[in-house]
Amino acid sequence: MNDPTHPEWHRLFNAALNGTLTAAERPQLAALLKSSAEARELWFLYHDNECGLSELKNTAATTAASVTPRSGPSSRGTSPWFQWRSLTAAAAGLVIGMFGVSVVYGIAIRRGLEKRTPLAVFAPGFENAQMRLVKGVPRGTGQWGGDAAQVVAGENGVPAKEGQFMLRLEPPARGPWRMYQVLDLQSLPAGGSGESREIEISASFAAADSEASVRFMLRAFAITEAPEEIDAAWFGRRDESIASVTRGLDVLPGAQGWQTLGVSMHVPRTARSLVLFLGVRTPDRAARGSPMYLDDVRVSLVTPP
Repeated sequence: MNDPTHPEWHRLFNAALNGTLTAAERPQLAALLKSSAEARELWFLYHDNECGLSELKNTAATTAASVTPRSGPSSRGTSPWFQWRSLTAAAAGLVIGMFGVSVVYGIAIRRGLEKRTPLAVFAPGFENAQMRLVKGVPRGTGQWGGDAAQVVAGENGVPAKEGQFMLRLEPPARGPWRMYQVLDLQSLPAGGSGESREIEISASFAAADSEASVRFMLRAFAITEAPEEIDAAWFGRRDESIASVTRGLDVLPGAQGWQTLGVSMHVPRTARSLVLFLGVRTPDRAARGSPMYLDDVRVSLVTPP
């Protein structure tokens, strides 16, 4: 990737990814990303390559730790690297947030007569300050799982988006910030026609360090297993899902406030569970010490008139 064009760009990008970017160079990188669309494209290409390698390593580690062989769609033999690149490509209609905004990225607002029925998301606004988290993907409904996190009130200049509390995602030692929840689709109303139903999902993210470039991620996987049949290693087998959607929002330095990201997906009626994945990545390792925040997670069944 180190072509002779723009050698200073490559030096800054490599320094940010390697955690060697100096305090004086961070404003240079921020100004470059704000002023040059070509630099932004190359920057996120660097970011995607690192994400892909990290994802491949995590998937390989999960697979090696699994002791129960499974049969099914995973036997397709698709490389985790290409699975990740495909997901990245699916989200590569990159929406770049430059300023604090209140729109929902990823969902086209339709002014029809669709009915939206909220689904039961556990603690969607994190208003339970005593809420306990489980490690990794939760088994069953009614809980949040993932990496280290804590329910907090407003802090670091970031107020809760809704209510009084929000979820602070503690910086992991490596890889992305990750949170999961499993929803039960078996209780959805049986009315309507067609082989699938439309579901909309949205979540709001914020960063304590507004001078860092950040990628917010929202994924959803429809699967045939019931919620109680999911285990902590399920995410390593996510290619077994019967439907999935991925959306990424790249936010450049200088963006402030909450960024709301949304997706819409058609879920087959045979799906019994919906696994939500909410994640954050930052290419600049120097900014990894700052927490990220999550709030106002919403899931709705969209019924046509």
